[in-house]
Amino acid sequence: MVSITVVATLICSASSAVAAAIGHQHQQHPQQQPLVAGVEPSNTLVAQPYAGHRIVRVPVGFGERTALESVLSSTRGIESILVWGTSHVDIQVDASVLPPSLLPPTAQTIVDNVQSLVDKEMDRLAVSQSRLLALGNDRFAPDNWFSEYHKYTDIVAWFKDLAAKHPDLVTFIPSIGKTYLKKDIIAIKLTSSVNKLTKPQFWFHSGDHAREWIGPATVQYFVHSLIADHASNPSLLDSAELIIVPLMNVDGYEHTWTGNRLWRKNRRPIKGDFFGSIGVDLNRNWPAHWGEGGSSNMPFSDTYMGPEAGSEPEVKALIEFFKNDNHTRLIGAIDLHSFSQLVLRPYGWTQKPAPDEPLLKKGGDGIRDAIKKASGKKYVSEREIDLYAASGTASDWFYDEEVQEWLPDRRLYAYTIELRPSADEVNGGEGFILPPEQIIPTGKEIYEAVKWYIEFAIDNVLWVKK
Repeated sequence: MVSITVVATLICSASSAVAAAIGHQHQQHPQQQPLVAGVEPSNTLVAQPYAGHRIVRVPVGFGERTALESVLSSTRGIESILVWGTSHVDIQVDASVLPPSLLPPTAQTIVDNVQSLVDKEMDRLAVSQSRLLALGNDRFAPDNWFSEYHKYTDIVAWFKDLAAKHPDLVTFIPSIGKTYLKKDIIAIKLTSSVNKLTKPQFWFHSGDHAREWIGPATVQYFVHSLIADHASNPSLLDSAELIIVPLMNVDGYEHTWTGNRLWRKNRRPIKGDFFGSIGVDLNRNWPAHWGEGGSSNMPFSDTYMGPEAGSEPEVKALIEFFKNDNHTRLIGAIDLHSFSQLVLRPYGWTQKPAPDEPLLKKGGDGIRDAIKKASGKKYVSEREIDLYAASGTASDWFYDEEVQEWLPDRRLYAYTIELRPSADEVNGGEGFILPPEQIIPTGKEIYEAVKWYIEFAIDNVLWVKK
């Protein structure tokens, strides 16, 4: 396990790594790109962004996670904390900046060439995208569509096609706001005409982190399933309205399709940063106890929280849409991520129990059990703080003060669901590069969980006692 000595070694390594990085980054970024909204910084679009990158596994005890995470997120050369397993953390290391010799002696290289993982997937995508394109509109047929992941423009086209085919159930919203690169963030509303203006509402969004492709794909699958099943089982859409933002971080997601596959953040350049860093972690930028742990103030970090709470255009767009005049009947909200097979509930920033902890736990445990019943997959239901500290997250914002002021008579059933695979089944890189054969199985288990969750929340609204 990681000891205090190892953490101290990493702290010392950090100063050496930063010194080395100064020269390295000056070579990588000889000219600072102009900070023009809507212009993709061209110096980051390289053919092999992960040449020389490795995935390293470090054994770590549960009680040592917070200390180690603070060090890792502040060390130049640690490209990303990929995943926390039961007794380890997988990190992506740029060996040209932070050589393996500077890592703790317990560290084990489990992927020597990250670029090879990415190249393998890109080769597959080149073939499958060509095949799907040749199908024309037939690519939207479920057997074709759910056989592969899709680019942003194709996802938009799929939702438009869905709304055109099912105008009685689907309302397509072409833009709830713009990303930094001026891309539209789309949304849909899914419900039947029964009690349309009085039924409870549920929020779902995904794609905060660019590399987590299974999140948006899972949203597409359970939307498809709800529509396909409505004729024989109308009760769910007759009793609830779903408000869905299927892909939040459009800029980052598109960037992962250029070959920079493990990119996490959005694509806004950080003004004045010495290293020419780009991007903010959108799930550390929400105005919910922002900057109170589990995020980084270092712009090069994958968990960089941004210069201030709610600074990012994507977060601003979702907050504005969430607090829409027509969304006053919300009783639940879920943010879909990957990976680790977890159902996380508030809080992430404090050990203090949430006011509704017993019912939040019952809801999280029920989601977990619905998944296991559907597929046999074991998800863990727990408070986010019991996994690791995280502040400025969407699920905490859904539950906490700002939304409570807006909806003073209730709090929301707010969760983050981390999808397949388990952190103990794969290495960090393989977890994000999930084979497309996993899209339908993941979608099926989450569809069953969504159905259970909606029924449970309607029956157990978190009313605030006056």
